[in-house]
Amino acid sequence: MRHLRVELPPDARSVSAARQQLRTLTGTVAEVDWADAAVLAVSEVVTNAIVHTSTPIAVEAWATERGLRVEVGDQSPQLPTYRRYAVTSGTGRGLHMLDSSVDRWGATADDAGKVVWFEIGEPPLPAERPLEAVPTGQPRRTHDSAITVTLLNAPLLMAWAWQEHAQALLREFLLHSLDTDPLVMDKHAEASDALNLLHRQLPVPELPDDPDELLAGALEPGVSAELLHLQIPLTSVPHFATLATTLRRASASASDGLFLGPPTQPEISELRNWICDEVARQAARSGEPRRWAPRTGLREPLAEETTLRARYRELLVSDEPILATDEASIIVAVTPAIVEFLGYQSERELLGRRVIAVVPHRYHQAHIAGTTLNATNGRDRLLDVPLIVPVLRADDTEALVQLRVVPRRLDNGDRVFVAHFTVPQVSVNDPGHSV
Repeated sequence: MRHLRVELPPDARSVSAARQQLRTLTGTVAEVDWADAAVLAVSEVVTNAIVHTSTPIAVEAWATERGLRVEVGDQSPQLPTYRRYAVTSGTGRGLHMLDSSVDRWGATADDAGKVVWFEIGEPPLPAERPLEAVPTGQPRRTHDSAITVTLLNAPLLMAWAWQEHAQALLREFLLHSLDTDPLVMDKHAEASDALNLLHRQLPVPELPDDPDELLAGALEPGVSAELLHLQIPLTSVPHFATLATTLRRASASASDGLFLGPPTQPEISELRNWICDEVARQAARSGEPRRWAPRTGLREPLAEETTLRARYRELLVSDEPILATDEASIIVAVTPAIVEFLGYQSERELLGRRVIAVVPHRYHQAHIAGTTLNATNGRDRLLDVPLIVPVLRADDTEALVQLRVVPRRLDNGDRVFVAHFTVPQVSVNDPGHSV
C-alpha cells in the first residue's frame, strides 16, 4: 500500500499541486485505469475547499492496485451539498462531477473542521482512522451559540434565483480580484459561508417542467413563506455583511461590463439587502422583524426619447403590438399598438419602467426569478413559447393575451427580449382572475 499526505495553502496553485501529487502516487501502484478519474476528483474537492473555506488544506491518500481512498481536510465545518442549479449554470456542478468520477464519497465534520473523502475500486483502509460516511446534504451540527433570525413573507422563488446569481457573481469576482486584493479569498469564504447557511435552510418551491403548469404553479402566495426561522451561528453573523458588500461590488463590476455575467436586477438587490440586514438587525436586537415588501414602481433613467427611438428603431417599424425590454428588464421600446391596447396615453409612460409594470402582482416573483435565472445561466423554459397570460393595463384592469417572448440581438449589438402580443377576443377586468 502506498501512502501520501501533503499540506497545502488556500491558494489556486494548490489544485495543480494536489493533482500532481496524486498522479505520482497512482503511478507507483502499477497501471490503473482509474488514475484520470482520481485526479479529476481531487481537483474538484480541493477547488471547493479553496473557494469556500480559504483555510489550509490537508490531502491524504492510500492506494493499491485494487483501489484508492483520498481525504481532503479543511478547517470549515460546512459540509458540501448538492445545489439545485440549472444544467446551464456556471457554478455548482463540482459535486455532480465528483459523483460521476468516483465509486463512493462523503464528508465528516468535527471540531477541527471537516474531511471530504472519496473512494475508487476496493480501497485500502487508512492506517490511522476510518471515517464514517455522513450522508451528503445533511446539515452540520448546530452550534451552541446561534441566533434565530425570523423572515416574514420570504419570497422563495426569488431567493432561489438570487442564490444562483450570487454564486456566479462571487466566482467571477474572485477570479477578477485574485491579483489585486490580497483579502479576496477570505472575503469569498465568508460570503460563501453565509450563502451556504441560506441554501441549507431556505426551502425551494417544487415547480413542474410544463410551461402552462409552471405558470399556474408559480403564483403568489404559493411561492412565498409567511414565516421562516433561520439558525445563524454567531460566528457567521458578520459574514452576511461581507456577502452584501461583496455582491454590491461584484454587481457594480458586472454593470461596468467587466464580467461575463449580467448585473443584478434591482428587486434581487433589494432582496439581498433585506436578508442581510435582517440578520444584522436581529443579531443586534434592533427591533422586530421587518416584512419583505418589494417596491414595484422602479423607473430607470433612460436616454431621451429621440435617442431611444434611434437605438431601437428596427423594433418600431411593425404595426403589431410589441413591447421590448433590455437585459435588466427595463422597457426600452413599445409600438403604438401596444401603448393603445394597454391604455396608456403615450409611450413615455412605459419607457424606462420595469416590465413588471404590465405584469399582475401575483406573477411578479415568478417573472423576476425567471429573468434572473435566464440572465445567469440561460434557463429559458418560457422563451419563444406561446402562452396565454394576463397583462396589467394602465387602469389596473387585466386582459388575457397570447404572448411569445423572443430573445433577439439587434444590429447595434444590444440583446433585447421582444414580446409579441396577440390579443384574443376574450378579456377580463377582474384583477383577481388567474390563468
